[in-house]
Amino acid sequence: MITDINKKDTKLIWKIAFPFILGSLWQPIIGILNTYVAGHLENENFLASLAYGNSIIHPFYWIFGSVGMAITGFTSQKTGLNEKDKILSILNTSVMFMIIASIIIIIFQSGLWNLYSYIYDQNPIIENLTKDYYSISILGIAPQLIIVSSSSWFLGLKKPKKIFQIWSVLGISHMLSIYIFTSYYDLKLVGIAYSTILSQWLTLVFLIFQVGIILKDLKIKFFIGFLSKSEIVFLGKSFINLFVRTFMLQSIYIVGTYVSTNLSSTILATYGLFLQLISVSYLTIDGPTLGSSPLIGENFAEKNIHRLKKIYKNAFLSGIITALLFSLIFLIFGNQLIDAMTDIKSVRIESYKYIYLVGFLPIVSAWSFQLDGAFSGMLKTKEMRDTMIISAIVYFIAIFSITNFWGNYGVWIAYLFFALTRGISLNYHMNKILNKIHINE
Repeated sequence: MITDINKKDTKLIWKIAFPFILGSLWQPIIGILNTYVAGHLENENFLASLAYGNSIIHPFYWIFGSVGMAITGFTSQKTGLNEKDKILSILNTSVMFMIIASIIIIIFQSGLWNLYSYIYDQNPIIENLTKDYYSISILGIAPQLIIVSSSSWFLGLKKPKKIFQIWSVLGISHMLSIYIFTSYYDLKLVGIAYSTILSQWLTLVFLIFQVGIILKDLKIKFFIGFLSKSEIVFLGKSFINLFVRTFMLQSIYIVGTYVSTNLSSTILATYGLFLQLISVSYLTIDGPTLGSSPLIGENFAEKNIHRLKKIYKNAFLSGIITALLFSLIFLIFGNQLIDAMTDIKSVRIESYKYIYLVGFLPIVSAWSFQLDGAFSGMLKTKEMRDTMIISAIVYFIAIFSITNFWGNYGVWIAYLFFALTRGISLNYHMNKILNKIHINE
């Protein structure tokens, strides 16, 4: 690996990764801001309700947003093959998919709430707070899914600055609106929900203008057309694989929420707080991963395997260094970060117990992150699906067995088992793919 590490490739990866990271970081910043606001209200019920509500809504962002991996890979491969006529068709097809998915979710929102309400069986105070938050936040699911899928399209075109601009509009508008709704109008948790959907719809309008600019730069005339039937079938299979993969991933967070709920409302609040911290580290570590993904996709389409390997190895080194930095931050400054996010004493004391376990998650997860990016660029979604299923099963066994003995420690130990299993299983499939390519060469 050392012989393939070079300044040129690393610089190329970070040229895409850096603005992408800056843009993507608005997602956890928004989450941390929401947690901060809820964490400084009267009691832990608001923070617990925020975590509960997000556990219902956010899985849709990730599950349907995960098809963006296929959009990035497909767009980058078409770019590598110089098939410009397909670029807009990919965007049109993915946006239509997101619109249909959003409509279905909105139609069945009441049934979805009743299902979660039955599963979690919260106390009436948290139940009522969460229901109000959920009924408002669900209205932003359509623009959010379109923003996520379109960002993947921009990434496939290696236009990370556009991603930064789009997510910055979302983040800044959210910051301004949350101040108005929570500080000026004192709407508490409902104010967080209103600020979320307002920023999502404003950003969608901005996104439409940015798509027009990109099409003009690429000299592509706008048309309402979709991919061919065979291409939709191919992309559809990738969507299904990624849907299953991310559904299993989100089921891990849902089960984590369920287990934390059964332990206590304070532990549930602690769980939500840690998820926000972890999301910041994960999205940053994912920068080199996603920065390399379109480059890997182009070289895979061009069958330039030597170049593909070099890009992967340089991105992997960047990911490891970034992960190590976050692990050190959590381990050294974890208590201070917790204090900054909430002034509720019971939540602080409970969180101090587990920060050292959470601190190891970034470095343990970095391996699987980089492999995930490589697989998405190559559109090897079947392997991504299968390894996630195996890793999720390991997590389920671990969390339900370990928490019986060690309580909430088991939640975070199970996460470590999950991350390690995912890295090992993905690496196994990567070696198989590279060996097969080597034999064919």
